Amino acid sequence: MRASRTATTVLGAAALLAIAAGPASAKSVEPAWVHPAEAGPGQSVTVSVTCETSSVKTVTANSQAFSTGSATLTVGPDGKYSGKALLASKEEFAGKTPKGSSWGIDGSCPNGDTFTGAVEVQTAAAHEGGGKLPTGPVKTGLGGSVRTSPAELVTGGALVSAGVGGFWLLRRRTAL
Repeated sequence: MRASRTATTVLGAAALLAIAAGPASAKSVEPAWVHPAEAGPGQSVTVSVTCETSSVKTVTANSQAFSTGSATLTVGPDGKYSGKALLASKEEFAGKTPKGSSWGIDGSCPNGDTFTGAVEVQTAAAHEGGGKLPTGPVKTGLGGSVRTSPAELVTGGALVSAGVGGFWLLRRRTAL
């Protein structure tokens, strides 16, 4: 019993010292959100990041996917930094070679934390056939798993009726 109290005291003290020491010297990595997450060359995307509250009004997001190589993000009333970035043209992407169609985005918050994100750029090189990107709304239907046959509907109706009838009989029998 005494050994377990001693161990608990030592572990508790170690935990308090770790909390008092504060965070490690490494800075945290914040996510950067891109909307739309998939876009074509020459299109505009919005990059957003949440940094600690600061008096600094702008931060810079960098990416090879941007036509100018960087975008300025301005702090909004909600404390998030956001801004528009123009993606490079199809010709500019021809000379760049990412791994797949994903292009990294990075930068630093005013407090030194870093942020990272990615944008999918749908270039013809990203599609093996060089085909056209799909556009428009998704067309949906019932699909192959939902069919309504008359026999199944009658069987289902009979099962529901039998269940309701059985419940009613049991209730009536209990009431007597």
